Amino acid sequence: MAASAHATEQVGPPGPVAHHFNNMRQQQATVRFGMWLFLVTEVLFFGGAFCAYTCYRIWFPREFEAGSAALNVGIASVNTILLLTSSLTCTLAVRAAYKGNQSGVKLWLATTIALAVVFLGLKAREYQLDFEEGLIPTGKMVTVEDRQDDGTYLPKSRSLFAVKVEEALAREHATLHDRHFDIKTVNMGRVQLFFLFYYVITGLHVLHMVIGVGLLTWQLILAQMGFFKYPDRHVYIEVMSLYWHFVDMVWMFALPLLYLCGPHTGGQAVHQFMSAVGLGTGVSH
Repeated sequence: MAASAHATEQVGPPGPVAHHFNNMRQQQATVRFGMWLFLVTEVLFFGGAFCAYTCYRIWFPREFEAGSAALNVGIASVNTILLLTSSLTCTLAVRAAYKGNQSGVKLWLATTIALAVVFLGLKAREYQLDFEEGLIPTGKMVTVEDRQDDGTYLPKSRSLFAVKVEEALAREHATLHDRHFDIKTVNMGRVQLFFLFYYVITGLHVLHMVIGVGLLTWQLILAQMGFFKYPDRHVYIEVMSLYWHFVDMVWMFALPLLYLCGPHTGGQAVHQFMSAVGLGTGVSH
């Protein structure tokens, strides 16, 4: 009898509790703690980039406004709506798992993945437009005709990046005169610094989103295999939603810091987005 009882004790409790946990409560608490610990390291990671950006933003306000004015705020606005909606659908997936609704879990996970893929597609389009417009910080120089006070033109060597930024600002009617300075007084080397922050911060955010889409896809596959038939396993989708909400939060910091620190209008945003997806042309106002 003693040997039989000992063997039963070694097998462990039935159900979805992993063998290295005593009970479901301990398992869920450990999973949650592990994710929160990981998110703390991520906060430190992105926090360093945001703090560095803030310091330079305070030192070079005119240049950072000029760089922001050249960005596509239309795509950024639509992507914000997509990302906020994906946080809602991810939360609905947690609720479905908690109630043992497997079809709901599959539906909301698939919806979250679809919204994220659209976000990434629009972001890729934005990068493509940035590249086509020459908004890439490089040291390449070009020769342009510089108008003199007497009306004559003399050849002058200028940074290709500076020329492209001025063209982008002129296209978007964002001359920054309403901010009490002229674009010609802006130090383009410092505008390059803004774009370095732009590509680093948004690039890291995109990387985290790609990882998140991979994890969500893995959970969708598990749902198809019946892994979440035990409602107690909702904790795995719950911690995944914490990661996804963190990605959302990072974007909500990046949006005002990068896209909204320069002059923009609602009409400009609509025009930029329509032009980016091939639904409109012309000059924004």
